[in-house]
Amino acid sequence: MSTESDVKHAEPDTSRQRDLVILLVALGVAVILARVVGGVSRSGGIPSPVLQVLAADLAVWLPLVAGIVWVLRRSPNPGRGRILRLEIGDAIFAIGIVILVRVFDAFLGIAFGGRTGLEPVPTLGTPDITLLVVSAIGIVLVSPFLEEVFFRGLFQRRMAEELTPRTRFMAVLLTAFLFAVLHVLLGAGTTQLDGFRVFLTTFALGSLTGTLVAMTNRLGGAVLAHVLFNAVAVVATWPR
Repeated sequence: MSTESDVKHAEPDTSRQRDLVILLVALGVAVILARVVGGVSRSGGIPSPVLQVLAADLAVWLPLVAGIVWVLRRSPNPGRGRILRLEIGDAIFAIGIVILVRVFDAFLGIAFGGRTGLEPVPTLGTPDITLLVVSAIGIVLVSPFLEEVFFRGLFQRRMAEELTPRTRFMAVLLTAFLFAVLHVLLGAGTTQLDGFRVFLTTFALGSLTGTLVAMTNRLGGAVLAHVLFNAVAVVATWPR
C-alpha cells in the first residue's frame, strides 16, 4: 500500500516544472541580450568603456533577477531568508573550495598555455580606475550573489525536488553544467582552448558549491566561495 507521501512524490509538481522552465528562459534571454549589447559596443554604439561594462552586466543581471523574482513571488516561504545564512563551517569549506578550484584552474592554464592567467593586465598609460572599480564590483559582489541565488538557490533546489532521493546528486551536476555553459556563451575565454578551460573551471566551482548547498541547505557558503574565487582573479590581474 502506498503512503500519502509516496503518492505526492509520484505526482509531478507542475509548479516546480514551471519554475525550471522560467529559469531556463531567463538564462536564454541573458545570453541573447549579452550578445546584442556586445555587438552594439563593438560597433561603437556605446562609446564609454564604463557604460559598456555596465550595459554588459545589466544584460545578464536583469533577466536573472526577473527569473528569481518571478519564481520567488509564486512560491512564498516565510523561512526563505534562513537559506542565506553563513556559518563558520560553511566559511571553512568555502575557503577550501576556492583553494582547490584555483589550483585546478592554474594547472589548466599552465597545461594549455604555459601561464596561470593570474598575472597583472598590461596597460599603456594610466589605468582607468573608474572602469576597474565598476568592473570589480560587478565581478566580485553582484554577479556571485545573483548567480548563486539563481543556480544553487533556485534551479538546483527545484531540480532536486523533481528527482528521486537516489538521483538527486544529478541536480548538482546539471546545475553546474548550465553554470559553466553560461560562462562560455557569455564569451569567457578568448580562444576555444581558453573557453574549454573556463568551462572546466566553472563546472568544478559549480559542482563543489552545489554540493555544499546540498549538504547544508544553506547558500551562504556558496556565495562566499564564489566571491572569494572571483576576488582572487581581480586582485591578481589588477594593473600595477
